[in-house]
Amino acid sequence: MRLISLAILLAFLKTSALAQLVTFNGTGNLPVPPTGTIGITQSPCTVTNIGVLGGCVTIDNVQINLVHTFVGDIGILLIGPGGQVLDLSTGNGGAGDDYQNTIFRDDAADFITSGTPPYAGTFRPEGRATTLPNPYTNAPPLGTRTFANTYNGTNANGVWILYINDYVGLDLGILIDWSITFNQGGAPPVADAGLDKSTCAGQSTTLTASGGGNYAWNTGATTATITVSPSVATTYTVTVTNPGCGTDTDEVIVSIDPPPAVSLSVASPDVCVGGCQTITANFTGTAPFTLTYKTITSNGVQTTFTESFSSNFVTFEVCPPAGTTLGNLQVLATSLTDALCTCN
Repeated sequence: MRLISLAILLAFLKTSALAQLVTFNGTGNLPVPPTGTIGITQSPCTVTNIGVLGGCVTIDNVQINLVHTFVGDIGILLIGPGGQVLDLSTGNGGAGDDYQNTIFRDDAADFITSGTPPYAGTFRPEGRATTLPNPYTNAPPLGTRTFANTYNGTNANGVWILYINDYVGLDLGILIDWSITFNQGGAPPVADAGLDKSTCAGQSTTLTASGGGNYAWNTGATTATITVSPSVATTYTVTVTNPGCGTDTDEVIVSIDPPPAVSLSVASPDVCVGGCQTITANFTGTAPFTLTYKTITSNGVQTTFTESFSSNFVTFEVCPPAGTTLGNLQVLATSLTDALCTCN
């Protein structure tokens, strides 16, 4: 149970490091309009310690909770500390009521114009109007302006204003609350090319990097995982990039394991017809070993055998095949595999 709890904690910490969200709340419980049935409500929100937007620091979302009848008669716009204006929703919803904890995000699937009141859920800002007074234009395409292209490059520190223009009489409402959330989680990348490893000459091995969004290996590959087949010890370098957040590099060394070898010997070169001979095998490499060898009689009869051994020094018997007469019997190793490599 302790290990499970630790794994969950580590997963949470990793997620938090990638998504550092900071939320600031604007002034709530404001009448819309302030007096009468036509007018402008401005709710301030003071933002600190965020800095210049863009790259690693972005606006994650704006959330509003507004009770108002006939929302088609109001425009809701966001004004940055530098005076930049983004049209969140202007003149939408007709005779419907309310924005119920409505969230605006650049990456939402649908524009606010495709929803119906009460607006609840996540939407992309309308992004067409660029001025505060009504009438609000529908001429530019939806999403012409976004959080990113409106505010990136500006300093987020200061007073943001949620600007609500109730430009038609009769209907009233209350801005319950609103907030703006920034994402400071585009942390600089930390490249990790993985642990050093070894392989056999000419055989392939897989390298996997982590720590960023984009990858560039010194082999020219641009994926996190690559397959390499070095013939000599080789150093592979990966450059990891998070767009707008910098780069980092790391390297991994792939060394080459030596091929296995075997030396065969006999105590006596003679064997009687119908008898067997003990062969001594001295292996170089990493056990276990799989040895394929063949016997060749003086009249050319060849027989192939494969045996496995768990140590570097072993003995085994070789028996001439039935029908073998006087003459030579050769024993030749044809293939050898150890725990790491194969030698033919």
